[in-house]
Amino acid sequence: MNILIVSSVFPPEPVVSAQTSAQIAKTLAYTNHTVTVITSFPSRPAGKIFPGFFRKLVQRERSESGVEIVRCFSTLSPESRMFSRLLENLSFGLTGGWQVLTMPRPDAIYANTWPIVATGILFMVARLRRIPLVISVQDIYPEALIAQGRIKQNSVLARLVSWIDGVIARNSAHVIVISERFADIYREQRRVPAERLSLIPNWIDSNQIDINVTGQEYRRSIGIADQDFLVVYGGNVGVAAGVETVIEAMRLLVDTPAICLLIAGSGSQLAVCQQLASTLPGERVLFHSPWAAEETSQVLRAADLLVLPTQHEQSLASVPSKLLSYMLAGRPVLATAVSGSDLADLVTHAQCGWVVETDRPDLLSAQIREIVQLEPGERQRRGANGRRYVLQHFAKDACLPRLLRILEEAGQ
Repeated sequence: MNILIVSSVFPPEPVVSAQTSAQIAKTLAYTNHTVTVITSFPSRPAGKIFPGFFRKLVQRERSESGVEIVRCFSTLSPESRMFSRLLENLSFGLTGGWQVLTMPRPDAIYANTWPIVATGILFMVARLRRIPLVISVQDIYPEALIAQGRIKQNSVLARLVSWIDGVIARNSAHVIVISERFADIYREQRRVPAERLSLIPNWIDSNQIDINVTGQEYRRSIGIADQDFLVVYGGNVGVAAGVETVIEAMRLLVDTPAICLLIAGSGSQLAVCQQLASTLPGERVLFHSPWAAEETSQVLRAADLLVLPTQHEQSLASVPSKLLSYMLAGRPVLATAVSGSDLADLVTHAQCGWVVETDRPDLLSAQIREIVQLEPGERQRRGANGRRYVLQHFAKDACLPRLLRILEEAGQ
């Protein structure tokens, strides 16, 4: 079978959806399918082209597993602004869509691409060529845009985006969502038939985090004493992340010098966070940027507490994929999320940490104080709970085969 994967992110980009697209491609190739990947030139999360890559209109390469990778031109978005993100979305949609239009017809397409615009262009090309389209929904639009304050709820634009998303979803061969709340929205609001809707969460390779790494060596390398309490944020430092809230919480903890914050990652808000951190007394906030994928184990395992902030109602419209890495690291998690969101429910059900309201540095700092006072054994217990839960429910071996079956059935 000839399978096409259209993925807006792909290795060497470290984000989870890039890794899952690569694992889908590799597994299909190893099971004697012909696989082509259409993607952009790597730039996430910082919005800058990775070293060793140079943007062209089209660049073709072949992976060790035999997958043909077609990288297409798109604009960059180093700052998380509506116009630059839209231009990036549109440009990749056009260049990628042209490749789909002119290439030999595949039996099925798996789409993990930018919502609405790039997905919409791909949808139209797939309809024109009568190619079954399987869509993976990582963020729901317009709900995510509303949660970020980029557009207003019930506005003409919000209703238009929702209508377009519904048309695409209802007319695709299959829609894959990553959480129960996403499934509810697509069943009830987008009216996608139940038989063409599947909940398959993002998964994580159990080997991604080396549990034998203690993190002590890394702590010492950044000047963290053994008795200090280290809070770590690891991931994209973007608008939706809300890392600024954590820095403001640190401002309320200046009377406790043994608590330090490490922000590991890049993104559109990195400079803003660095400037904000510079207004705090002392060197309480450290930065590790850029953050290479091979450093994940030592950075996350160095933490006494992993913090996962979200802004406003963002947790209702997306599930941060970094949570899986956090849990796999075996460290307790403190999240800011809306009560009843998939993020809040997951942390609660896994008993791997704590959840506080969003946009409340005072509550966040108070919770950190309480966690610092806990017996180390309690924090270790919650960290172990998270690792056990993610291995049981989000392992690659449990999720990937289900997705592959959907793709193969769509292409028959």
